[in-house]
Amino acid sequence: MKRIMCAAVILLLSAVGLSAQSPTTTYPYLYDTFTSGTVVMSDGNKEARQMNVHLRAGKLHYLDDGVIKEAFLQDVAAVEIGDDVYLPVGFSVMKVVAKNDNGCVVLEQLGDFEAAISGTGAYGVSATSSATMKLTSIQTDSQINQNYMNILNEKTDGMDLGIQSVYYLITPDYKVKATKKDVEEALPDDKADAFKSFLKEHKIKWKKPQDMLKVVDFLAR
Repeated sequence: MKRIMCAAVILLLSAVGLSAQSPTTTYPYLYDTFTSGTVVMSDGNKEARQMNVHLRAGKLHYLDDGVIKEAFLQDVAAVEIGDDVYLPVGFSVMKVVAKNDNGCVVLEQLGDFEAAISGTGAYGVSATSSATMKLTSIQTDSQINQNYMNILNEKTDGMDLGIQSVYYLITPDYKVKATKKDVEEALPDDKADAFKSFLKEHKIKWKKPQDMLKVVDFLAR
């Protein structure tokens, strides 16, 4: 792997924009509509696409002649959707919220499907039974290979879908959840004492991306 994990991000917009979010169980997407953006390939080539992030597992979806397709990420270096920049992490994409020459802080955003079906419905009745039909399509991730306008028109047939957000730290050698415990468990034994000293010197706020870049710098030592 190249030392600078986020080099491809420099080719895209550096601003991280805020997106309108009103996903449902029948339209489980981060953005309200499929949005114009750019895919930067590992060889430097760029492709313009209309894209969205599917909230089941953070998959990248795009439109092909009005039909929803799932992107294969093995040759993708970075993705821009609107003003947001994403990096492939495993088989999903995560939004870059802070970066420097040593790595990135990225945000994983997934739908809280369990909460959507276990909430309370009208008159105190559990929403689980009344939501069964509304969840059918998402249970099979059936948006793939479907006509986009048909899926968009079914958006209001579903239940509101909350979003769970988790930060990760990405360097050439690490992909770790951004918590003190997870970083400690990921470090080799010979770095454990150094990390304790680092934490004493730097009071890391684990919800602030710019603060977490200090941990990225530590991991890159």
